[in-house]
Amino acid sequence: MLKTLPIWLCPLAVGIALVGCRQTVSTDSSYPVIYDAWNARYQYNPITREMHPVADGKTIGLSWSRDSFGRLNSKYYHSGIEGKGGDENLIETHKSKLDRNRDQQWEEERDNRIQQIKEYITMRESNQTEINLPVENSDETEDQNMNPFLPISNIPALEVPITNSSADSVEPIPFLPLEPAAVDAGMPSIPPLP
Repeated sequence: MLKTLPIWLCPLAVGIALVGCRQTVSTDSSYPVIYDAWNARYQYNPITREMHPVADGKTIGLSWSRDSFGRLNSKYYHSGIEGKGGDENLIETHKSKLDRNRDQQWEEERDNRIQQIKEYITMRESNQTEINLPVENSDETEDQNMNPFLPISNIPALEVPITNSSADSVEPIPFLPLEPAAVDAGMPSIPPLP
């Protein structure tokens, strides 16, 4: 079988194999920028409380900072691409998303409240007596009449006994000590042991 192959085909196969197995040297234009962001190391600035990812002397990736209370006040993405405008201020995007969610929730609550008022008005116009409105701040009205410097009393009020003409109908006042029983002269004051 080797005798039928032309002799020039063997060097061609070896040349193709060498070209296919050679290492290619990448240039800066073919190297993805995201690899720089993955390889970046963070540098912390204690004065401004900022974290910046730095790779090969340039800032690339996600950087952020916090205020003195620990709240996030800056979040920025550096794309590392010059002139293409890939940088993005993520804190502004986040704040606009929070504002949209807050506005949407406020509108929903406003619509629910308008619907409750409409139901209340229709119920009043139809002269229905049972009205179930949500009670708001009922504890505040009770607390307004209370002096905060006086202790709260949980003792029930003592009732005044009603006296009739007969002595047997008088009820004793609760929590008062009972009168001692009359002691006979012949009985010892200490009860006998069993």
